[in-house]
Parts: sequence; C-alpha cells; structure tokens
Amino acid sequence: MIKKIIFGAVGIGLAASVIATGTYGLPEEDKDIYNKAAAISAGSDNFGFKDFSIENYPVAFYDGEYDYVVTQENGTENITKRKPVLNSIAATAYPVDEHYEVLTPTLEKMSSVLGVLTASEEYGERDHITTLWHEAFHCWQLTNYYDNIINICGGTDEKLVADKIDTNERAAALFQEQSELLEQAVGASDIDKMREYIVKYNQLEQERNALLSEELTDLENYYEIVEGSACYIEMLVYTMQDPENTERDYISEISGYSDGTGKYYKTGMAQCIILDKLNIEWKDTYDFSRPFIDLINEELDI
Repeated sequence: MIKKIIFGAVGIGLAASVIATGTYGLPEEDKDIYNKAAAISAGSDNFGFKDFSIENYPVAFYDGEYDYVVTQENGTENITKRKPVLNSIAATAYPVDEHYEVLTPTLEKMSSVLGVLTASEEYGERDHITTLWHEAFHCWQLTNYYDNIINICGGTDEKLVADKIDTNERAAALFQEQSELLEQAVGASDIDKMREYIVKYNQLEQERNALLSEELTDLENYYEIVEGSACYIEMLVYTMQDPENTERDYISEISGYSDGTGKYYKTGMAQCIILDKLNIEWKDTYDFSRPFIDLINEELDI
C-alpha cells in the first residue's frame, strides 16, 4: 500500500476508481496546457534531478464535477474520466492507486478562485503550467524520497508558523535580513562576495535559532527543502516560458517577508539557485535529508 503524507500542499488521499468513459469533457485549453507542460520536458534535462519529468505522473484536471486524468504512455496521450478524488479547488500531489498524481482544477476553475495572482496580473496558462510542474515535483519527491521527507519534521502544522514564528518580532526581523542576504547572494558574480553574504546569513541563523524551538526550526527546514525546491522547479519552468520576467516575478520576491509559509518557498528556491552557481551537479546526489544551507556552506568551505 502506498504511503500517505499530510505535509503542506502534498496532501493525503484515498484511491479513486477510474470511470472508463473516453476523453470527452476536458476543455481544449487544459489539453493545450498539458501538452505545453509536457513539451517542456524535451529541453529540461530533468532539471538536473534524475528521472524527473511531468510525463511520469498522471495529471488530473477537476472541472467541478469530474476528474479528467491525462497520462502518457510511449509518447501517446490518454485521457480518462472519473469521479473526483478531491472535491476541492486546489492543486496538489496526491496518492491514488499505488502512485502519486498531480491533482489540479481546470484553468477556468483555478483562475475563478484565485482571481488575481499578483496585484497586476491574472492567473493564466503560463502560471498553470508552472503549477503542474511544481506539483509533479512533489510527486517525484514522494515517490523517491518519502522517508527522508517525513523525517525532516514531525508534521506541518502551518498554524505554528502564524502563531509562533510570525508573531516573534525579532525572529521575523532576522528572517527579513537573511532573505535579503540570500537575494544578494543569488545576484553575486564574485564567489568571495557570495561567501560574505552567506557568512552573515549563518550568523543571523544562529541568533534566530536561539529564539525558536527545535520543532519550529525543523518545520522551517521542511518548507525550505520540500517546497523551496518545488518553487525552484517552478521558477525554471517559468523561465523557459518567460525569461524576461523571471527577475521580476521570482528573484526580486526572495527578500519580501510575508506571514505564513510562502516565505520559505522563496528562500528555499534562492538556496537552490545559489547551489547551481556553486556546483551545478549538486542535484546528482541530493536526497532531501539535509538543509540546502548545509550544502552551500560545504561548497563555500565555511
């Protein structure tokens, strides 16, 4: 029986039986989104992670009534219709019949709920494609590194972030400084300058960890490792679609403090980018058991 997890956006679930009804029902725009997402695989080289591709995992589009499950087999696309696994307008990685699937609303459903992704831009095709890749990466993580992931922390109670971390003014201020240092390190072209930023980051980390319990720091590690790396994949997919705006929509967002767990997505992503600059092969052996900052410190000999 497949293991289940309730961490963050990854979710838990029960298997659902497929209704053998043919391919009708899935909107053409969602078929197009899937095909464009799958086409990115050709130029991705797995984004450096062994055997990772969106095509390895079913993608189920939920239209409010049914799931339409898209799979690839020997280059052939297949679509089946079934009762929904989740009656929810949320994108997630979910266990279904001994494997993980990407569960997502149709673009119409997602955009109607989200309304606006940023202050000036509606959620659209490009954003949905990055969402599919983000969740497919969770499928890959859980398929290959489940035990390491659940060993990071005891559980992901997001309420702890709001109640115990965001309300700690000094811890929040230190995190803000740290995220600014990470953004500067991402932009650094000189290795010595990057080391300077990371040394300062580590000093602030020591002070900050003294303010938080081990339970809370483990929780932060979880989000930076699991969600940060998925956000990194999302950023790479976004860059393949719209390279001119990656700086605006991802890199410049690293240093902005926000309540909740979203800030860890950005700092984890930043650390992945820094590792790319230090050693592009870091992903060859990474198994999601260690914080990215530990790897950065090793690469910089700190």
